Amino acid sequence: MVATTVRTIKRILISKIEPGEDISDTIERVVRDNGVLAGQLSLIGAVSRVRVGYFDVSQRRYHENVIERGLEVVSCMGNISRLEDGTPIVHAHIVVADENGVCYGGHMMSGCRVSVTAELMIMEFDETLTRKRDERSGLNLLYLQ
Repeated sequence: MVATTVRTIKRILISKIEPGEDISDTIERVVRDNGVLAGQLSLIGAVSRVRVGYFDVSQRRYHENVIERGLEVVSCMGNISRLEDGTPIVHAHIVVADENGVCYGGHMMSGCRVSVTAELMIMEFDETLTRKRDERSGLNLLYLQ
């Protein structure tokens, strides 16, 4: 059974992330500074370093992949939600391409550094989205009533 909820777009935030900044840290700062409770995010730009993860279900942990060279962010999308205690959670996946168009991607982790610029757009929702701990996976998954 598919759980579904409906939210209305409250506002759209547009941010320019500068060279050297960490993408995850900056998104979290924008969310905190603007009081975003929930939303959808997208980002494009260029990075000098990317750190992505792949969740291994059997081991219940992320395997990391770090690439340190110039790459184009061809897609980055995700959502913003809150834990039951109100802690903001930014969950995003990122795909980057090298000069030959070879792509690398996964769960975006802290440590993705902007090289030239990154353009962030957040569609903020009118109500929060909540995440709860899932004991099977060990992850905080969206909880939809």
